[in-house]
Amino acid sequence: MPRWLASTSRRRSLVWPAVGLVFGGMSLVETAIDTVYDYGMVTALPGVAVGLLLALCPREPAAAAVLGSLTVLANYALGTPGPGGAQLIGMGILVGHAAAVLAARRGAVVALISTLVVLVSGFAYIPSPWEGFFYLLVTAAAWGVGTLVRQMQDRSRELQVLATKLAAQQEAVAASAVVAERSRIAREVHDSVAHSVSVMVLQMGGLRRLLPDKPDAQEVLLGLERLGREAVDEMRRVVGILREGAGGEAVADPAPQPSLSRLDAALDELRVGGLQIELHVTGEPVELPPLVDVSAVRVVQEALSNVLRHAGGAATTVELAYAPDRVTVTVTDDGRRRLPPVDRSAETAPGGHGQLHMRERVSVAGGALEVGPVRSGGYRVRASFPVHAPVPPARTEPAGMA
Repeated sequence: MPRWLASTSRRRSLVWPAVGLVFGGMSLVETAIDTVYDYGMVTALPGVAVGLLLALCPREPAAAAVLGSLTVLANYALGTPGPGGAQLIGMGILVGHAAAVLAARRGAVVALISTLVVLVSGFAYIPSPWEGFFYLLVTAAAWGVGTLVRQMQDRSRELQVLATKLAAQQEAVAASAVVAERSRIAREVHDSVAHSVSVMVLQMGGLRRLLPDKPDAQEVLLGLERLGREAVDEMRRVVGILREGAGGEAVADPAPQPSLSRLDAALDELRVGGLQIELHVTGEPVELPPLVDVSAVRVVQEALSNVLRHAGGAATTVELAYAPDRVTVTVTDDGRRRLPPVDRSAETAPGGHGQLHMRERVSVAGGALEVGPVRSGGYRVRASFPVHAPVPPARTEPAGMA
């Protein structure tokens, strides 16, 4: 036990003996200076007994309270009209202490028994009942104060437990926020930067094939392609660290945010590099929630990046289908390699987090993702997102669809 805690415990253990000594001494003084009745010092014994019970009440609070009330019988037996002032206050303190440290029901029972003892004794020994009723008021006040003290102690303990739980929850929320921010940064790095670098590598490959009679330029472009692939691989390793380790500060969202309304322009960058991409749009385009809009574009970008890396630039079809309550994007390649890889060593790099990122994005947006090979050859990625249109204010006519 720490030294300061041991000293505090010792000080608390000395409080009640000191209280008992004070009240026992007050009873002796009260009897000694009494010049009205002059009953003798022997009549101070009930008050001294109450002082002794006060010193011992922390060990047996219920028994001390009842025995304190029974001391009134000694007062009547010695011929006095009832307990003295110090004795009466000490009896009330015993009842209040029992109410404070015992359970609510048990404390109430102890107070009731103590009161009945004094009332019955008063009626039996003294024709006038006023002494008993006066003690009834003292007991009720003591029991009320003790009950309030117990309730405050219980509330203090509950607040301590809640404070501990709140501190633990705050730590958990902070840790979760760090993990979520790391994951967001990882997705943005992978989806934005890695995709852009892959497009640049593809365009350099297309430019190199357009210069068959310039070996020096081809060598430079070949080196740039290799460097770009190495950069993408390194970026994927950094993404893995962001997802698994600690660190990283919040960064601003890229501006402008990608959107399905600008998807055709984004596909032109890939078409310039030699990738054959067809875009088919069905249904009436609607304004999508930002989360759904960005997630859908990121899925298309990741699927096309996979076509470049794993299918050698196979012909690809991007389908964008709008429905009243859903929007679906589908990326399908035919599996026929049209752009042979220039640097085969890049294909030995460990796999990235593309499919995991797609599943995370689609899940956060409340959608569903399907990936897998096509029977006729090739691979298909399909993501479906719910479109929750905002509820218009109440009008006389139903609002039309956007």
